[in-house]
Amino acid sequence: METSTFHLPVGELTITLDDVSLLLHLPINGAFHNFHALFVDETVFLLIELLEVSGEEARAKTTRSREAYVRLGWVRDIYEMRCQTRRWIVAARAYLLHLVGCTLFSNKSATYVHVVHLETFRDLG
Repeated sequence: METSTFHLPVGELTITLDDVSLLLHLPINGAFHNFHALFVDETVFLLIELLEVSGEEARAKTTRSREAYVRLGWVRDIYEMRCQTRRWIVAARAYLLHLVGCTLFSNKSATYVHVVHLETFRDLG
């Protein structure tokens, strides 16, 4: 699991799960989610099934990043399009994927999110 350490004038500071729980009011119960590496075909399948994008678009977006990552801007566009078509569950998945990509599981580039997190939002009903 990646951690983020912030270097401040008073020393180093690391954000813990307890900090996240207190700041975002999210309960932490049980074991933390265990992610596994995704192959390109699995990534494309998740995007098609859970965000309702075409196979060509999903493959193009994952090919651009060369891994199981997609751009946060693209996820935001998916969210807006699904809201316009009133596909609320799909819009919620896109919103949550964007949220975790910007906050809890952000990477150094701050422009990509790993698609493996999308699996967590499969059953929102």
